[in-house]
Amino acid sequence: MTALRSTVADVDLDAIAYNLRTVAAGRRAIAVVKADAYGHGAEAVSRALVEAGALMLAVFTIEEGVVLRRTGIDAPILVLGGLSDPSEAGPAVAERLSVAVWDEAAARVLGEAASAAGSRARVHVKVDTGLTRLGAPLADAARRCTAIRALAGVEVEGLFTHLANADVPGDHTAEEQIRRFEDVVASLREPPELIHASNSAGMVLLGTAPPFNAVRPGIALYGLHPAPHLARIPLRPALRWSSRIQRIASVPAATGVGYGHEYRTPRDGRIATVPVGYGDGLQRAARRGCVLVRGRRVPLSGRVAMDLITLDVTDVPDAREGDEVVLIGEQDGARLTAEDLAEACRTNNYEIVTAIRRLVPRRYFRSGRLVATRTLADGLLWR
Repeated sequence: MTALRSTVADVDLDAIAYNLRTVAAGRRAIAVVKADAYGHGAEAVSRALVEAGALMLAVFTIEEGVVLRRTGIDAPILVLGGLSDPSEAGPAVAERLSVAVWDEAAARVLGEAASAAGSRARVHVKVDTGLTRLGAPLADAARRCTAIRALAGVEVEGLFTHLANADVPGDHTAEEQIRRFEDVVASLREPPELIHASNSAGMVLLGTAPPFNAVRPGIALYGLHPAPHLARIPLRPALRWSSRIQRIASVPAATGVGYGHEYRTPRDGRIATVPVGYGDGLQRAARRGCVLVRGRRVPLSGRVAMDLITLDVTDVPDAREGDEVVLIGEQDGARLTAEDLAEACRTNNYEIVTAIRRLVPRRYFRSGRLVATRTLADGLLWR
């Protein structure tokens, strides 16, 4: 087993399971684990979600689904992004992936691949009700769904849409999208088994009522709220991101620190170097933020480099080499959240956690006990 570097992301799988049960509240949940489970690590998180009762997992690409199958995930998997190339149809069928479609051409490619393999391709028809990205045009959605259902080798198991503004305060676009989608469902002689629209924001804002019978939680699974005004459900943040001080140097006043010497020490003091940077997913804009050292907020000093950040720890006189540095999480009663880092970077919590690269080892815990690790060298190893 490869030794872990000092920069690591710890993931509480109990928190993931708790969040699923809390947000799903007994509803059938299609748990979204795209983008490496929003940076938390799709392989381990997917297993935890299935064990916690998720009906299905959702990824964006065919390859993501293939990876989950190869790590032993046998649960149904929905590919939200559909086919990006016809060559993906064979692997999608072989790995029993359900695939989003919105036109007959893609559905036909999947059906032909399935027929050649002696099976059927499972699809969810996506309707564009106002996000204006992917999906069947509203006026033609019902006809397309009927035509796709008639194709050889194709089984339509779901119908869905995606909400544009469910996280925007005071905006009623989501309600209008739901009305449009309900009209499409009502126009079908026999709707598919699964009807879903609500993401994390939609689940809080709109709830679930017929004809909807499934929900698609994403960011909420990881203990993060889609927007501050939607923080109505008690969630448990699942990720803690930390590193350690690698070097402390005593320097005189006016010493330039890091690339461009954007920071110069205002007095004689001490500069700590920490091995985490934008190569790990810490954005350069994070230079406006803070980290925790010995339970105290310490601003970043100078630019975020690819592999390193620097801190002026002059006001933390007991700081030592080897001390833990927390980017997201708690330390000695103090706390920094993904939202705090997002505010510094002028982005949202989604981007902060999703940006954490595979280069950063993941450690997975249940009941406070280490149960698995994931590194570049060894992949996911259960203990």
